Amino acid sequence: MGVAAPIDAMDRMDDGIRGLADLTPIPNAWVRDDFAAYRNRLAAALRPAGSVFAAHHVVDLVREKLPANGILTCDIGAHTHQVGTQWQTDEPWTCLTTNGWSSMGFGIPAAYAARLVHPQSAVLAVIGDGGFQMTVGELAMARRLNLAVPVIVLNDGWLGLMKVKQEHGDYPLHGVRLGEPVESPPHYFGVPCRPARNLYELSDALDWAMSLGGPSVVEAFIDVAPYSQTVFD
Repeated sequence: MGVAAPIDAMDRMDDGIRGLADLTPIPNAWVRDDFAAYRNRLAAALRPAGSVFAAHHVVDLVREKLPANGILTCDIGAHTHQVGTQWQTDEPWTCLTTNGWSSMGFGIPAAYAARLVHPQSAVLAVIGDGGFQMTVGELAMARRLNLAVPVIVLNDGWLGLMKVKQEHGDYPLHGVRLGEPVESPPHYFGVPCRPARNLYELSDALDWAMSLGGPSVVEAFIDVAPYSQTVFD
């Protein structure tokens, strides 16, 4: 009995697109103004008031700084929801994250891989402090290969997604506190690091990191509270 040849992923995608195209259209009453109003409500919900330096501030500023064809990689955590909903791409294949709820630790290796494959493109990673603890050793390779990739660490002292899940389940918080954030060191494994505690410091740090010509770390000391208002509500 022969073994069937594997179906190419692009063939499956083509089949799926054809299937969607063959579906009977379902009429709706939405008009252009309705779409605009919905986008405005979503944008406001993603940026709750009350914090002067949260994940959504970082994402907006990174979008402003990164070129249209620049590549962003994102780790797994509460910030995944923020980036996945808030980030706007100008070109395909320029926002890389995992499919579904995969393991933490994707962001830094994905950024370095993207830089190796696309050496002429600006590449930047956004990760949480939990994911950073898991993959900080990758910085040694970045230094050895001199990979010009800034790593933005969203440092709030929590495993933010687990914290939000426990809150929404009315459970006591357990095992999710990483500790009070401490001052950034001058470097990790020889990779220079700068702290940012507000948007002005972050803007300066991003300009520095993106012009450095080598690996860098920017620790953004953000407020964890807005995740509880934004991620699932």
